[in-house]
Amino acid sequence: MIATALRAHEAAAPGTAPVHKLADRPAKGPVRARTPEAAATGGLAVTVRDLSKSFDGHAVITGLDLHIPAGQFVAVVGRSGCGKSTLLRLILGLEQPSAGRVVLESEAVRPPPKRIMFQEPRLLPWAKVVDNVAVGLGETGTRAERRARALSALGEVGLSDKAANWPATLSGGQRQRVALARALVSRPGLLALDEPLGALDALTRIDMQAMIEGIWRAQGFTALLVTHDVAEAVAMADRILVVENGHIALDVKVEVPRPRRRGDPDLAALEGRILDHLLQNHAPA
Repeated sequence: MIATALRAHEAAAPGTAPVHKLADRPAKGPVRARTPEAAATGGLAVTVRDLSKSFDGHAVITGLDLHIPAGQFVAVVGRSGCGKSTLLRLILGLEQPSAGRVVLESEAVRPPPKRIMFQEPRLLPWAKVVDNVAVGLGETGTRAERRARALSALGEVGLSDKAANWPATLSGGQRQRVALARALVSRPGLLALDEPLGALDALTRIDMQAMIEGIWRAQGFTALLVTHDVAEAVAMADRILVVENGHIALDVKVEVPRPRRRGDPDLAALEGRILDHLLQNHAPA
């Protein structure tokens, strides 16, 4: 299931310094520079330079380089423990790197926020649906303004009629859509999704995939999806990264036009290519 959207750590903006000058600075949290690329879509561009992360002496991410253009939908796949969720947390600033840099770029004077959706929704049981969504706005604006924006976000996910409900009265898929509304109510520049659909039944999962894709196309944010499901990655993403042993082993563009049809032979061939790579390079778990 999708969980609550969390505001990631906001690092100080470095002005308009170009990315290539940032690579030599000491390793800290994510920083932001301006780029026309981000302005064109409303999304945040992501540049990762020589990124490494270790826990108790164990290297999880090692010397990783990556650039994600603003507005791109990227899926990260790989076996459990390969480092994909750690990479996502480093990009968001929820973990600090052991070495290297994460640069988030935006043309906006005040860059849009980042949001993450986890596997569990964690809605506040004592707050009605509309108030759960308004949590994503923090203290922005007046109470009436926050409520109006929350109602608008609920409309985007098809739950306007559930605004006054308590979370306990909702189905699993409905709770998930509330979490999606809360993640998107602040119009993020980067939406990160860490296994958000893993616990859903097949039909609800397909519906949620289509909903997330549709809102992404409408809003233009950058999307970063971590998933074990290669079929899901192929169906939703512009680009798929296969992470192995803390580095990117495969970087594949998904050139099948949207809207995509299930059973499309090109999608099936791409899914097979990625699965073959994973099977050939790893012993069974």
